[in-house]
Amino acid sequence: MDRELNSKELVRGVFESVDLPRLPFIPWIFSHAAKLEQITLRNMYNDPTQYSKCLQNTRKLYGYDAIISGFDSSLEAEMCGCPINWRDDFQTPEVKPRPDFNFGSLKDVNVENAVKTGRFGTVFESLRRINMVSGKNIALAAIVTGPLTVATGLTGRNLIQDFSENPEQVTKTVEATAAFILKVVQIYSQLQLDIIAVADRLISTFPVAYLERLPSILSPIINTIRFYNAYPVLLPGNIPPENLAEVIKIGFDGIVASEIDSNTWRQIRSGRGCILGKAIPSRLFTSGKKELQEYLEAYLKTSIEPGTFLTTDWEVPPDTPPENLHLVMDMIAQH
Repeated sequence: MDRELNSKELVRGVFESVDLPRLPFIPWIFSHAAKLEQITLRNMYNDPTQYSKCLQNTRKLYGYDAIISGFDSSLEAEMCGCPINWRDDFQTPEVKPRPDFNFGSLKDVNVENAVKTGRFGTVFESLRRINMVSGKNIALAAIVTGPLTVATGLTGRNLIQDFSENPEQVTKTVEATAAFILKVVQIYSQLQLDIIAVADRLISTFPVAYLERLPSILSPIINTIRFYNAYPVLLPGNIPPENLAEVIKIGFDGIVASEIDSNTWRQIRSGRGCILGKAIPSRLFTSGKKELQEYLEAYLKTSIEPGTFLTTDWEVPPDTPPENLHLVMDMIAQH
C-alpha cells in the first residue's frame, strides 16, 4: 500500500502540479486561534510558548495543511517606528500613521536586531519552535505585509490618489518599502519555510498602469523566497478578474483568488507557471452553516485540476464557529 502523503508533501506537491489524493487546505488562521485558546493577542505576542501553542493546537483541532506565522499588517509598520493602538482582545493593532514619515529611513531599520525582541521576535521564535517540532510533516508559511499596504500605513496617505498626481514619487516610495520588506523576508527565509505569502489588498484596487511597475519592484522579494526553496504566494484580497492577468505577470508562484473557476483561471493564466489558491470568501465563515455548505458544494463539485489548493481569501475571522471549519475539512475529505 502506498504511504499516505503528509500535509507538507501535499502542499509542496501542489506547487509542483503533482496529482494529489485530495486538495490541500491552507486557511489563514491567526486571531481565531487566540480566540479558541482564550488568550488575548496582546498576551499571545508576549510569550513564544503561548503563541506557538495557540497555532499548533488549532491546527490539531481542524487538521488543515499549513500553520502560518500570523496575520497582522501592523507588525512591519511597528518595526519601522510607527506607534500602534491595541483594539479589542482578538483584533490585531491598528497603525498610527506619521504623515511626515521619511521613507529614506527604512534602509536603516535593523531587522536582525528587531527579530531578537518585541512582537516580531515572538513571531520568529514561535515559528522556529513549530518548525523544529512539526516542520517535517506540516507545511509552514510566513505572512508578510505587502509594500503598498505598509507604505499606506506609515503615512496614512492615499497612494492611488498620489499615483495619479505623482507616479514617479509613489514608485520611489514603494521601492523603498519593498527593500525593507525584503529584509524581513530574508529573516523568515532562515527557517526554511514552505511558503512566504505577501498580503496586500491594495494591489486589487490599483490601476493597471501601476500594476505594470510591480514586477521590477517585487522581483527581489520573489527571487529571494525561491532561492531558499520556498514558494512565493500573493494574497491580493478581492481582486477584479480584469486585473488578474496583470497581477499574474508580477511573477508569484501562486495567487489567491475567489470566484474564479478552473477554466477562467486557465485562460487568464495563459500558460504562465502560476497556481491558483481557490479561495473561500472569509465572510462565509461567520455566516450560517447552510450558506457555507451550499457554497462548498457548488465549489468542490467542479473539476479542479492539479496545481490548485483550497484556501481563504483573507484571514479567517476570530469569531468563526468551529463547526464551520470542521465542515470544510469534512467536505474536502468527501471530494
